[in-house]
Formats: sequence, structure tokens, C-alpha cells
Amino acid sequence: MVIIIASSVCAGLAFAHNEKTKVQESGKNGEVMQSTQVAEAEPASQGKQGAQTETIIQTTQNAQADAATQSEQGTQARELVDNENMTVQTDAEGKKVPVPRGYVGSQAKGENEISKGYVIYEGEDPVTDTNVADAQKTRNQYVWVPVPDVSKMYGTDSSGKKWGKLYVFATSSTNANYDAVTGTYPFNWSETNGVMSISDSTSYREPDLTYKNYDSNSYLKQYGLGSMSKHDILLEMQKDFNNMINSVKKYGGFYIGRYETGNLGQDIAVIQKGNTDINYQTWYAVYKKCKTLKGANKKVETGMIWGSQWDRTLTWLIESGSKSIEDICSDSTSWGNYIDATFTYTNTSGGTSTKKQNSNTRIPTGSAYYTKANNIYDLAGNVDEWTMEAYTYRNRTGGRVYRGGSCGGYGVNTSADYRGRHKSGPQRLRLWLQGCTLDVKLNFENTLGFLKEFVRVCQANCVNFFKIF
Repeated sequence: MVIIIASSVCAGLAFAHNEKTKVQESGKNGEVMQSTQVAEAEPASQGKQGAQTETIIQTTQNAQADAATQSEQGTQARELVDNENMTVQTDAEGKKVPVPRGYVGSQAKGENEISKGYVIYEGEDPVTDTNVADAQKTRNQYVWVPVPDVSKMYGTDSSGKKWGKLYVFATSSTNANYDAVTGTYPFNWSETNGVMSISDSTSYREPDLTYKNYDSNSYLKQYGLGSMSKHDILLEMQKDFNNMINSVKKYGGFYIGRYETGNLGQDIAVIQKGNTDINYQTWYAVYKKCKTLKGANKKVETGMIWGSQWDRTLTWLIESGSKSIEDICSDSTSWGNYIDATFTYTNTSGGTSTKKQNSNTRIPTGSAYYTKANNIYDLAGNVDEWTMEAYTYRNRTGGRVYRGGSCGGYGVNTSADYRGRHKSGPQRLRLWLQGCTLDVKLNFENTLGFLKEFVRVCQANCVNFFKIF
């Protein structure tokens, strides 16, 4: 997935305990997809071999002193006013939403309410009930994700570095910081007197490099980022993350790619309905490609989704009533394309097909109403999605985290909150305005389940196995 400032749109570790936390060590069910984000013009690199991508658009503002002084606790977005990078539009309920210049808010029924997923389209021609079907297949689209309290997305450590706040989702927990409304508690971080600490520097975290050979100078050169060093890419990631946070502070939310990112095998990716070119890309290749989704628009930037943005999107689905905590973390079969799900979808010929239960069927982007939540498609299942999260396993190997599960997994084991980890994988795009800042969940029931999963991944990725793992 792609984000404006941040589509979509994976790493691993151990958790507690009776809550269901799925972690995958070497590979995960299905294919991995991309996520890209649009941010304040910063360099980008490409992603890993895996699967699809969704895109997130997030309006962002440059890291400015005034944004830094804004209250971190429960703040609402500042009063929105038109500027050179965006216009303020009003949804069907009379609520204001920032729309990047070069994009239009949808006027089509079902696409113009923030509470149900406010959709914007690339280009300046209006989108109405009359032309919406064509626009969905020919124009890039993003959905606004509101963030009423940006302090839940990040914290600052004692050295002044900003870190993303990642979460475990659970239906219940004895954790003292468990939030029963959203079903979340902190994952690998704590905060005391406003100072955030990463609990384990080798576990899931962002922004950060992976471990040892990964994100090394030789890897960057091998995957088309030869002009960048490890130091360069870490600085770029931190700047990108800071800009995203400033954008959320400024505008009160971010945009996420409506669909998994498509045309991954071509020079320019898309976030459009009906695309099937959504998998088999390295994390590095996707990281780089996600930056190009903005095209010639100088008002926005695009890039891969952060794990903190993925988690915020899921909590928004819960808060809005679109999905329950159980739908997010216990079993996502009822709204995701998994082996055990069955539903109808629009095939590549434009006809209607049935995805049969107990089948591994990847479907075109946005092709099933069944997989839609607040106008975002396939957050659960279909293909795994790369994110910016980093992880390290037992101080030896590292990689990136992918989220959401795939058509090759089960909704109970790889639900929407699922974290898998690879040595470089898929992503979801994000986008933001220029000058603005727009566990591996290891929950296999037993050893046999893990072995079945490992064999399945090997079979599915036999050609690129050594590249992926």
C-alpha cells in the first residue's frame, strides 16, 4: 500500500503470551505486497520480493518549529486553511478534510464521508456517481485516515530521536497498558514522563536499519541503491518518519492507498482497481518504486507505509465501528481473502467469479466488496504487504516486516494485524504534501503447523527462494 506522506500496505519477536500474537521467522503465507507513502520530498529506495502494495497518501508538513511545539497529548488538527500544497474540502457530513493539490475529493455516493472512508483521486476532473466506475480503474486513489492523537503514533527518546509506536492487538490482556476500546497495548516500547524507550533494540522497531548484512552497502548496490550508504538510508528514513509525524500533527491524519499497489513489474506503479501485477518484488525495489507514485506532482511525495500507520489504520477501523477487535486480531476471514474464505469477485474479464473455500486464489485489486473496510481494500489477506518496520532475529539476521496475511494463509493465523518478517519484502505506499507532513507474529498452533507453512512458502517462492530468504 502507498501513503501520501506515508502505500501500505515486516519483522519478528516474542510477546506475551496468552494473547494471540502471530510471528513468523523466515517467511509467511502467501505473497507480500507493497506499501508506499508520499512525504515531503525525500529520497527513497526500493523494496523486497514479495507481493502487493497498497498506497497511503498522507498530507505532510516540513519539520518546522511550530509543529514541534504543538501539544502531543490528544490534540486535534489545527484549523485547516487552504495553502499552496492543499485545499480544504468538505465531506458529505460537513466535516473538513485536506486534499492535496493535483487531487480531488470524490463526490460519489459512499466515497465522500470521513467516517466511512473519504476517497481522493489523482487528477483534477470531478469524480461523481456517473464516472466513478471508470475513475476507479484509471486514476490513483487514497483514503483519509484521521488521527485525533498523534502521540499514540510516536514518541521521543532521551536523545531526541523519534520512534514509531507499534502495538499488539488482543481481545483481552493483563498488560497494564491494555486499551480495551482498541484492543491494543505497546509492542516493544515503553514511555515514562514523556520519554519513550525501545525495550529491545533487536526486536520490531522503526525507523531503523536491519541487522548485519541487510541494509548493507553491498545490498544497497545490488538492489539499485548504490549511490546510498547505510548511513544515507538511515538518515533518509529518519527524515521521512519525522516529516510524516509533522504532517499528521498539521493536518490531523494521513492518506493510505485504497488498493494494493499495482504495476509492480513496470516503471511506474499504480493504485487502481482491477490490477493483477501486485507481487514478487524485493523490499528494496519496492521502497524505491513507491517514491515514484507521485508522478510529476511537486506538491506531494510517496513512500512505503510505516508500521505505526498500519496499526493506526486498524485502530481506526475499530473506532469507527467498521470492524471489531476480533475481526482485526482473532479471525479476519469474514473480510479478507484467505484460504478458508469464500466470496464473489470481479475477474479480469469483467465477469463474476467465486473464490472457493479452501483455495489459494489471488484476486485483482479492489475486485471484491467482501474485502473492503472503510473504502480500503485487502488490508486482510490477498497478498502480504511490506512496511518500513525493521527487525532482528537472535542478534544474527535482520529483515523487514510485512503485514496483513495473504491468500495462502488462514484468517485465524494471519489476521489483519499479522506481522511476518523477511530479509526484504513488500510495502504499502504513503503520500504527503510538499512542505507539509501529510512479529513476525509467530502464532502457529504447533510445530507441524510451522513445518507446513515453511514448505508452502518454499513451494510458492521456489524460483526466488534464495533472494527472498
